[in-house]
Amino acid sequence: MSSDGSVNNYPTPEIIILSDDDDMQEVDDTNSYFQNISLRYFVDEPLEMKTQHEDFKDLCMMNGNPEAHYIEGILQYFEHENKVTVRVAIVKLWKDYSASCDQTIEMVLIDANGDKIQAMVKNDLVNQFEEILAEGKTFIFTKFALSREFGSYRATNHRYKINFLSTTLVMITDDLPTGLNIFAPVKFNDVLDGSLNPDFLVDVFGHVIEVGHLEMSSVNGRVIEKISLQIRDLDDVRLRIVLWGKLAQIVSDDIQNHDAKRIILVLTLGKINVSEGDRYMSNALNISEVELNPNIPVVDQFRVLLQNDELGIDIVVAKPKIVISSVSEKEDFLRKTPRKTIAEMIECHQGDKCIVMCTIGAIESDMGWYYLTCKFCSMAVQYEPPLVSGDPYVGDLKKSKIYCSKCQRYDPNVLPRYKLHLVVFDNTGSSKFLLFDHLARKLLDQPCIELTGPLADEDPYVLPLALLNLIGKTYLFKIEILRENFMYKHDIFKVNKIITNLDIISEFLRQKSLKIISPECSSQQRDPSDLTPAKRRVGPVVNLDEEPYLNSVTKSGITTRIKKEKHDKSG
Repeated sequence: MSSDGSVNNYPTPEIIILSDDDDMQEVDDTNSYFQNISLRYFVDEPLEMKTQHEDFKDLCMMNGNPEAHYIEGILQYFEHENKVTVRVAIVKLWKDYSASCDQTIEMVLIDANGDKIQAMVKNDLVNQFEEILAEGKTFIFTKFALSREFGSYRATNHRYKINFLSTTLVMITDDLPTGLNIFAPVKFNDVLDGSLNPDFLVDVFGHVIEVGHLEMSSVNGRVIEKISLQIRDLDDVRLRIVLWGKLAQIVSDDIQNHDAKRIILVLTLGKINVSEGDRYMSNALNISEVELNPNIPVVDQFRVLLQNDELGIDIVVAKPKIVISSVSEKEDFLRKTPRKTIAEMIECHQGDKCIVMCTIGAIESDMGWYYLTCKFCSMAVQYEPPLVSGDPYVGDLKKSKIYCSKCQRYDPNVLPRYKLHLVVFDNTGSSKFLLFDHLARKLLDQPCIELTGPLADEDPYVLPLALLNLIGKTYLFKIEILRENFMYKHDIFKVNKIITNLDIISEFLRQKSLKIISPECSSQQRDPSDLTPAKRRVGPVVNLDEEPYLNSVTKSGITTRIKKEKHDKSG
């Protein structure tokens, strides 16, 4: 087809059919193509079709595509609405940072009717608007875009979200009427019985009846404060609250120093969590707020109704802060958790956690060394075949569409994350360990995106040099033996923690009267039986397809899998 037939960079479509002899045949059925092509993606992103693919939309409408007419109806509605100025107050404003370090401004807006909607200023527009927008102020907004709202931290129940554009006009105005329903607490029973969708952030308040001591917990390699509380309502329904970060420290100090007979805790924009059937509330970092005994009408009324109640607050005796650092991690690996060899780990007949010192012998690439996740919700994305009629799906991921099932959208922004399948060995046997992103980053000291590139176009089945350099190195692994391991002999074990520090590894060996030979030590000739696992010679490189009997985790010999060369059929 000539370039004259292109419209808005869309070439006149060519429907390709594979015949039995693999010859390509061109079918010129343009009208049918535009009538039947799926526009499901643009139903969720109608403004993208208007701004980038309007000619394509018009062609679909001319040929009777029902989805194109539906999208046009949405666009006309949005355009009509945007001719009217929107007067809203910013009741909550915060900055959010994505995994790729992009910064956005997030807001919760309320209008004169008390309706709320979330708004966002994208990274490239932050400098344009951050000096103008302020929490508590009232503005008039015009010329903004709307998009469907997704995700598991939604600050309002509105279906749509306001997105600022470079042409958005912002004008400060008089405050909205007082008495708007900004604080909207939910019932405890609705949280506990699962009536509320945990994807939406909610407000709660109650009488504090129990406060735990402040702890320091390790989460994904970061040390963070944590405190647990229990609050109750007028019906004595009790709800657990877990606070994290600086908010935990502030609340702990305030409660310890509070002289009020009763403490009423108010949590706004809290997150509903579900863990092993237990439902509780926690704060969403950078979003949630906690107040003690605030002057809010609903809280004042609640306090009056509690006047004749004799139940006081039970503050757990404060314990010294537990600092989880390299020392406590060292204690865990050297003394607290039992150590096992690989053979003992495999033969374990119950669920357990153990420390295993072993050497990386190979990294399996059959299932890929990274996977793609949605930047917005962090869930793994799926690959779906092309939706264009007649375009055959031949298993090529580059020809498929990416879909996020949680956000329910096609082609989301993605972020690559590590998923490593290690083949490890010691002097008793070999096994396979599974490492996810946060542990793999500790080994490699660099994020996955630095190896894949921003477009994640690196082949997930070909190991980069940074991964190959891990082979032959010895580490301490904290392993969790799960039911499928000891009941069903599942041969892949989950890694919870890793120690890469040579001093700790050396001390681990000294406690067993063993010696470790690090790469910096003398390279004098030794008998093979004297070598530690870190220096034990690995077996010859073999092709496991030709020697299948060696592909067993119960064998003590270690093999390195090599990728077969693909030869051109014509060669």
